[in-house]
Amino acid sequence: MYFAVGATLSLILFVIGLYGVMVSKVGIKMLVSIEIMINAGILNLLLVAAGSMQPIVLALFVIGIAAVESVVGVSLLVAIYRKFGKINVSLLSTLKE
Repeated sequence: MYFAVGATLSLILFVIGLYGVMVSKVGIKMLVSIEIMINAGILNLLLVAAGSMQPIVLALFVIGIAAVESVVGVSLLVAIYRKFGKINVSLLSTLKE
């Protein structure tokens, strides 16, 4: 019962994140959507391997990688904002200096 509810919730979260990445052109919305997708994957990982300690360690590692991804993404967005005065992901290709 709990597995089916958790798997459904994980799928819904992943679809929401995927929709946000595909539709949005604003960098902050894309970063939040990617974080939602990563959290859906972590939830699914923990549901599949409930009762064992190894998936929890892997989930913590994934959370650490997601934090690094957020820092790199925000730093790119800050660089775009400083140069152009707005945050639009299509401006990322013109950031070469």
